[in-house]
Amino acid sequence: MKKWLLIAAVALVGTGCSSTEPVMTTYMLPMSITANTAHNVSNKSLLIVRPVEVAAHLAGTGLVYQTSPTEIVEAQQNLWGEALGKQLTRRITQDLRQKQTKFWPTQLTPTLSTAGVPRLQIRINQFNGVYTGVAEVAGEWLLINGNGDLQTVHPFTFRVPLAKDGYPAQVEALSKGVDELTTQLAQSIK
Repeated sequence: MKKWLLIAAVALVGTGCSSTEPVMTTYMLPMSITANTAHNVSNKSLLIVRPVEVAAHLAGTGLVYQTSPTEIVEAQQNLWGEALGKQLTRRITQDLRQKQTKFWPTQLTPTLSTAGVPRLQIRINQFNGVYTGVAEVAGEWLLINGNGDLQTVHPFTFRVPLAKDGYPAQVEALSKGVDELTTQLAQSIK
């Protein structure tokens, strides 16, 4: 009896040591690399960049991957380090500061008076990897003038090829898609 208990104990210990815990990885969208130059804000009009809205299937903590024309999965071990909408709002604001000179883009804050200030609203419907080997960034942006009138609505879709398989490559490709979006925005709001 003692022999069997000893064998069972050794087997349990061996089983516990051989299993590995899944590795959880968190990701942040890389910020654009820009020169540290002083900006003269006094001669620029403010542009409020409203918080980016993301579709419900993108609002979780995991990166999203489309596995077929009709199926998507949210990663359980590959997570965003911060809410996707917050990362996108910060990244878009920073990119627009560097890519155009007419406006000084700033995020909406409670202390900022927005009366008479134009606003930019961005909605993201797709921000995921796709089984075809691309990352897709799609949605629409709206420019609203200082009187609250809609100036333009512009749908967008960017497909960026993944350099290789895996979530790190997906994040890099999504970042390039954001770069294409902010280039389009900067050219349109000049």
